[in-house]
Amino acid sequence: MMQNKLACVLFVAMFFCIGILTPALKAAHIDEDKNYLNILAKTDRGYYSPGDVIRVKGKVTDEDMFPVQARLVFQFQGMNTTADTKSDGLFIIRVPISFIEPENMYRLTVSAHAEGFEERNFSIPIIIMGEPSSLAPVPVIPDEFSLI
Repeated sequence: MMQNKLACVLFVAMFFCIGILTPALKAAHIDEDKNYLNILAKTDRGYYSPGDVIRVKGKVTDEDMFPVQARLVFQFQGMNTTADTKSDGLFIIRVPISFIEPENMYRLTVSAHAEGFEERNFSIPIIIMGEPSSLAPVPVIPDEFSLI
């Protein structure tokens, strides 16, 4: 009697799981048809002071790493800055830092929009401090930013 109840419970649980997973498998198949963007980006320094300018350089590609022309929106401290990638997918942008906002760690949010692609969003942590402390990373400006 106990084995019959256990077998019945397992049977119902199996059909319940199949009922839940079947729509999910169909949805996963539909998602495979969408094109996704990759955004590679870096900033010119490890930390900034109030009033500085963040220089961001990067590239937008598709899943196969081919360049994509896209519209980019950079959101930082309540301000929006937009840019378009070049035909090779590259972009360089300057994002101003407020004099008013307190020293803290913020997030620079980047959104990429391109026709035929799913929108892509990501964020970069930005540290703002008035005077460098002994705990701050060494401010290294990569060579490729020297001409920006």
